[in-house]
Amino acid sequence: MGSNTKANNLGLPNLARKRVILAASIAALFGGLSAPAHSADSEALIDKLREKGVLSEQEYQEMRTETRAERRAQALKEANEEEKKAKKAESAPSELTGRFKDGFSWESGDKQHSISLSGRIQADYRSFDNDSTNANSANTFDIRRAYLGVSGKLYNDWTFEVTSDVANSSLEYAYVNYKAGDVVQVRMGAFKMPFSFEELTSSRFIDYQERSLVNALIPGKDQGFMIYGEPVKNTVGYWLAVANGSGKNADEANAAVDGKDLIARVAVNLAPMMELSNTVLHLGVNYASGTIPVGAAPSGRTEGRGLTFFTPAAFDGAETDRERTGLEGVLAWGPVKVQSEWVKANFQGTSAGAVGYDRNIDSYYAAVNWMITGEQYAENYTLGGMRAIKPNNPFKKGADGWGGWELGVRYSVLDAGDFTATNAVGTGVLTAGTTNKADALTVGLKWIPNTNTRVYLNYIQTDFDTPVAVVGGTADSEKAITLRAAVFF
Repeated sequence: MGSNTKANNLGLPNLARKRVILAASIAALFGGLSAPAHSADSEALIDKLREKGVLSEQEYQEMRTETRAERRAQALKEANEEEKKAKKAESAPSELTGRFKDGFSWESGDKQHSISLSGRIQADYRSFDNDSTNANSANTFDIRRAYLGVSGKLYNDWTFEVTSDVANSSLEYAYVNYKAGDVVQVRMGAFKMPFSFEELTSSRFIDYQERSLVNALIPGKDQGFMIYGEPVKNTVGYWLAVANGSGKNADEANAAVDGKDLIARVAVNLAPMMELSNTVLHLGVNYASGTIPVGAAPSGRTEGRGLTFFTPAAFDGAETDRERTGLEGVLAWGPVKVQSEWVKANFQGTSAGAVGYDRNIDSYYAAVNWMITGEQYAENYTLGGMRAIKPNNPFKKGADGWGGWELGVRYSVLDAGDFTATNAVGTGVLTAGTTNKADALTVGLKWIPNTNTRVYLNYIQTDFDTPVAVVGGTADSEKAITLRAAVFF
């Protein structure tokens, strides 16, 4: 009872006094060694203390009641924690977790569902040497693209995308995609047709500020259906599509002739087969066949987005059959890449004056690019076009990195020699003041501060086979300096 009296003399509250008594008594029982008593053992200890006369009957009853209350509180706390864990585990598959990895996205706990925000802004400046007052030759600032989109995944296999160009008030993508596996996927809606490695490379990742003269002959974006896949991942791929053939956001307008475009592409990368590291050996074949709308005709504009130098009069007659064939090649080893494509477009039909015609346009380009800072092209290559280059040392204020730097040269040609001013009406007549052949030389310097930012500086010289009419005279060539600051997410 000495410890009881001592605790009272300290003037401690009743509960604190009891704990002092208990601690001192336990120390006495175990030879002065103190150890934490679990609540499950507390009653047994209290019983021993009463047997030895350390606790009075009243203290014993009070401390026993207190111990049981603590045990109940602890049990309730543990039960609540277990319930929270169970609820969290149950709701985890449907909870969305946000992150930023080259873009903003949210993914469910079971990784079956996701949604992402995407966008790109390309702010351009173009300067031309022509003194004419042609609208397209004016020195100007321009918002080339300002995309905003939403894409996502449902139940792991279903994906979708809706993207609009708010700068030009146009729908760019709106499709639903089902992935049965790497070998077979199907897509329906508005999307980019499978033709041309350069075209399939997003404008976010192209080597130069604009695509080559070849791009005038490419199907591009259309509305349709596609089945595609890669039997050997990133090594062998195929694409087969059916489209309206009317261009971006255009429904089929000819009820009399259902002339859908059939588009096919096969591509292979030989480097993995040959076990070559940091190397790309890409070969691709493209084909498209269909009809063009009545009153339509091909055209050509300079890579600097200046003069439209090739504008033949529209074909007339019931319909015009259009067939396009393309070859593509990409050779890359380490920080050096050589890329080239050739496309032939054939137009056949009978004019309203019952004159048959068969006109060809040939176009090609060859480009060499070098990552001065050593980034490897193979790291951002896919069968469906190049992807984002990630600089080895991203640029950041106050740090040593200066981002990635790329130097490139491209030469391209558009030859529409079959379109002449002497052709019969409605069969591909070259319009006065335009030319049927041009070649362009582009020299480009690109700065890649980080994965999501690009700065382009291009010099483009386009030479025309015959002078092109401009307001106030004619021009044998067009020289342009273009600048772009771009960001995407």
